[in-house]
Amino acid sequence: MSFNNLKSSIGQALQGLSESVSQKTQEMASTWPAYAQVQQRLAQEKLGQITDISQMPREYIDLEDRIDNLQNSIQVLLHVTRVYEEPAYDWPYSTQESVQDWSRAIGSRVQELSRASSASEAGNLLKSPVGPENGPRTLNYALSQASLAVSTLTSSNMPGPNGEGLSSGLIAYSDTQAKLAQIRIAQDTQVQTKFNKQLREILNNPIAKANKYRKDVQYKRVLYDIARTNLQNARPEKEASLRVEMETLEDQFAQITEEATIVMQETLSNTHLLKNVAELAEIQKNYYKQSLELMNDLMPVFNTAKGDDEDFEIDAKKDPLAAKKVVDDDE
Repeated sequence: MSFNNLKSSIGQALQGLSESVSQKTQEMASTWPAYAQVQQRLAQEKLGQITDISQMPREYIDLEDRIDNLQNSIQVLLHVTRVYEEPAYDWPYSTQESVQDWSRAIGSRVQELSRASSASEAGNLLKSPVGPENGPRTLNYALSQASLAVSTLTSSNMPGPNGEGLSSGLIAYSDTQAKLAQIRIAQDTQVQTKFNKQLREILNNPIAKANKYRKDVQYKRVLYDIARTNLQNARPEKEASLRVEMETLEDQFAQITEEATIVMQETLSNTHLLKNVAELAEIQKNYYKQSLELMNDLMPVFNTAKGDDEDFEIDAKKDPLAAKKVVDDDE
């Protein structure tokens, strides 16, 4: 491309940009007075200074109420279920634990580097990742780690059958809690994708669209009311033009009201909140079912394990779940 062609292309681009900006400026200049009038009128209506307000059809008002109720219901549910997006919602010490883990990991790396026997070994240590052990920051995982740590201490400090029984029981408990942590994380992921996400899509798409139409209706209604007032207070020579303006705005007001009514009806008919809640309940049910199965599989370990002093067995009379498993096994 020659310099003249490049110069011409740049000039055309700048001219197009200038025309676009000019057009937008003209549009804003033409709409701003009407927008300012609408805002002033709405403020006067709220203050009770104007009472001559066009009334909306009963059907339209009922639809608006139903849209508001649907939106509020979804927001209330999401205010609670958003907790499923925070892995440590049942383990408040997660942040403190993370800082401590990182401190220990960095301290351990410094010690490893101080013991490095060559530059290549030190280089490999520097290239390897530094950080705490990866694991879900949940209460179950914390219980798993704590049980495993106690099991290790027991093996070292309590030799003999008693220590072995306690250690094996703790290891089994730790394994079960680790599995519980994983299925809880799986539950949380499903709630995020199959419930929270779906509800946010309802808020951000059909409900947001309905609310936009409602704002357009309000805007056209106020413009129409302003035009009616102007016509009522007009001098005779202005009546004809102001009447045409009022009738035009009346038609626009009626048209956008009809469109908004259809949009709100579609939003309500296509939104099935009870179905979404049923999906949430199904996710929770599967989580509790899997949790119960894991705990039932764990309990026999304690029925045969030895404590510090003597054998012990879960009392079925005090544990209905264990009692049910005994009956099932007998059958």
